[in-house]
Amino acid sequence: MSRPAPGPYVSPPSLAAAALPEYVARYGASVLDLDRAVAAAPGPPDLIDLTHGDTRAFLPPDWALRGFDTGAADNTEAYTAYRGSASVREVLAPRVAALLGRPVDAARELIVTPGSQGALFATLSALVGPGDVVMLADPDYFMNERITRYLGGQIVRAAPVMSADGLLEFSSEDMVRIAAVLPKVMLLSNPNNPLGGVYTAAAVEQLAAIARAADATVVVDQLYCRLIFGAATYTHLSALPGMAERTITLLGPSKTESMSGYRVGLGVGPPAVVDQMERVLSLASLRTGGYSQQVLRGWLQDDRDWLAERTVAHEKLRDEVVERLRAIPGVAVQPPAGSSYVFPDCSAVDGPYGDDDHALTIAFKQAGALVSPGYQFGPAGRGRFRINFSQDHDRLSTALDRITGVFR
Repeated sequence: MSRPAPGPYVSPPSLAAAALPEYVARYGASVLDLDRAVAAAPGPPDLIDLTHGDTRAFLPPDWALRGFDTGAADNTEAYTAYRGSASVREVLAPRVAALLGRPVDAARELIVTPGSQGALFATLSALVGPGDVVMLADPDYFMNERITRYLGGQIVRAAPVMSADGLLEFSSEDMVRIAAVLPKVMLLSNPNNPLGGVYTAAAVEQLAAIARAADATVVVDQLYCRLIFGAATYTHLSALPGMAERTITLLGPSKTESMSGYRVGLGVGPPAVVDQMERVLSLASLRTGGYSQQVLRGWLQDDRDWLAERTVAHEKLRDEVVERLRAIPGVAVQPPAGSSYVFPDCSAVDGPYGDDDHALTIAFKQAGALVSPGYQFGPAGRGRFRINFSQDHDRLSTALDRITGVFR
């Protein structure tokens, strides 16, 4: 008996949901198809990629490669516990505790993940099921919405408002609305990716109050919590009263320390959630690469001068990028108080693109500058685009010339 010819491939409902088909109403295509169109658009051979930081312009610390080489040469921890090397977690726990301003139990509250993206997916997979209500900031990190939809979560959005000095707060109306729906999970990045804004202490305390009242769990991506500019102060959510037991904090050296290539991150949270995150990790990848874990032995240790120097360098780039973008008629942009992102609004610029950030992104790419289109970060990204200014100065300046040329 012969088998029937296979039909066309149909993705399972979870992957179909992660493509965000609801964006067809706004852009005429799903987010997946919009992304594919940007990827397929032609660009010149000297295309300058501003979608991520340039690890050649800002090199990882010296201890990173030494830690990896030492781990590979020693070769005793190629296999570790699924939640990561016990000895690495013991080294990290007091440093992470000092950073967050709260005690951290190395054995029960800390998990090493394949990058902070691995921590994000493991966390949401441990918390979100079909129909669960998840609060997302809008705009926010582009994978937050996709993973939530993949898991079957229902999304409610709250729009952070950014001040002239790069600080973020939510409107009282948004907070009343979010409190009323009793979300199971509240998910945000701080500093916000893509805005670069830092939430005020009052905003963080307001989120904590809602989480306690709704018995919600908060997932906060703090990848850039050490790259803070000027007089801005940073409030760690999990250090507030009653929040250590209901907050999962995502950390890692991939951004500030330019260590994306090592693919190592951390999750810090209540033991019951960390246990479930470990189960997810065991299903997806078993563990984080054993040699990569060893680079964390040098992290968060005696680097105050190094961090200060890197922060000053990024602040100078930020100021130049903001000045260049503000010189374009119709472009509005606020200087971020942290991170390495700016998120200009070009919807008021005269020209053929209007608020179509997808078409504008393709035009930038054809001109030789690749940016992240605003639609990737939520409905509030309409008419905006993201630049990562952690770049070589001359290449960044050339890319800004090309962006300016598109508007002209």
